[in-house]
Amino acid sequence: MKRPKSLQQLVISFFLLSSVITFTLLGSYVVYRYHAELKSNLRLSLKVLAEDVVRHRLYTNDAKTIRQNFHLLEAYHSAPFVALFDDLTFDIGDSMPPPEEVSIVAVLPDGRYLKVHSNTVRIEQKTRDLAMHLAVVFGAILLLFVLVFSLFLTRLLHPLRCLVRFCRMSAVDEQASPVCSGSTEVNELKNAIIDLQHANRSLCREKQNIFKEAAHEIKAPIAVLKARLSLFSEDDAYPKARFVGESEADIATISSKLKELIFLKEIEWDMREAREDVPMQEQCKAMQQAFQPILEKKGLTIVTNFEQDFTLHIHKAAMQKVMQAVFENIFMHTKNHSVIRTTVDPERRRLEIVNEVGSKSDETLFSSHIGSKMIDRLSDKLGYRYETRLHDGTFTTVITFDAQEEQCPLERG
Repeated sequence: MKRPKSLQQLVISFFLLSSVITFTLLGSYVVYRYHAELKSNLRLSLKVLAEDVVRHRLYTNDAKTIRQNFHLLEAYHSAPFVALFDDLTFDIGDSMPPPEEVSIVAVLPDGRYLKVHSNTVRIEQKTRDLAMHLAVVFGAILLLFVLVFSLFLTRLLHPLRCLVRFCRMSAVDEQASPVCSGSTEVNELKNAIIDLQHANRSLCREKQNIFKEAAHEIKAPIAVLKARLSLFSEDDAYPKARFVGESEADIATISSKLKELIFLKEIEWDMREAREDVPMQEQCKAMQQAFQPILEKKGLTIVTNFEQDFTLHIHKAAMQKVMQAVFENIFMHTKNHSVIRTTVDPERRRLEIVNEVGSKSDETLFSSHIGSKMIDRLSDKLGYRYETRLHDGTFTTVITFDAQEEQCPLERG
């Protein structure tokens, strides 16, 4: 498998590629303009030479004589003027000569045509010299910039490499702590990694605790069930019906223990979420909608003073599961075709639910076996008090949110 390039290599490669492309485009434009300017200067010089031939009446001689006396023309001009000339030729004819790349045609006073021509060897050489000079200068500057840029990137990315080493070390040594420091982004990344590691370790501990608690909770019921199985297999006088009934009770106990443990861990997980403002009226309506099929099947009616309300600053998902467990237990033991009266007390931030006690329903719900002990066990964590009272055939459930912070109480009329 091909090893991926590092971020530093990718950045330097991009910098090199973009620099080379930029230099190539700009250098090509500069060289092109320089080449065109040299050709333009050469044509102007040839035009001046043609005018000098007319001014000094050298055209009365033949073209060969004019070329031989070219040094007379050079005396009138500086060295740079004639520096581009190479293989200079003069032609005089009676007809218009064909145009060439670098040539000038002038009409002589006697009606003939003078053609002055020079090749571009020196121009091409100067153009190549300029291109080579630019390439050498650019290469030297680019090399210097790449060296400086590489050192800068090495220093800039050092905290990231430090974080990578920390992540690898912390997998072995949980006590390892990062000493990396850098830009704001690097520091934020460091803090995010530390938070993520803490959360991951917490989850690992939670996972271990779940298995430990599950093993602890069901160890005794399983031991009793195993003993019952051993007794049934060894004692022929053990009634089968008794064994089946007692075994079903043992299995129900184990199932109840596991349900309570799962419920507790689910609540603890939901409590990791941020608190939010939740009106109690909203909670009551949500419970009524969630259990609408049960209400219709058992012919139950919920009466709530919805004109009263108060708002809690709570872990919404966790509190909803607790309220669900509370209402499920209420519904499971409520007399059919009766009224459940729910009273919301905003001053004391209390919810009171009164129902008539009936025979246990045949409905089986997840939280049906989440008993009062488990609901009460969660009260300290979620900041409420849970009370139940049985009197004259009515069952009263009271939940007081005295440890909650009230936010923005609502007034409804």
